[in-house]
Amino acid sequence: MAKYKQALSKLSKRIQAMRKAKGLTLEKLAYENEISKGNLSDIENGKRSPSLATLIKIAGGLDCQVRDLIDF
Repeated sequence: MAKYKQALSKLSKRIQAMRKAKGLTLEKLAYENEISKGNLSDIENGKRSPSLATLIKIAGGLDCQVRDLIDF
């Protein structure tokens, strides 16, 4: 379970860092990619694990591949 929590923490931080680096607000990334703001916030704060479909939407919004989000 510890590895899962570590991976979720790294994923959360990476998504947030990439979003900020692109100058996107949480609201803009969520809205433009059909993700609820609350869900995205929970993902970025490590409170929720994203589904594969949501990861694909996030990657699309960040103009990257899913592997860029999870390659740590």
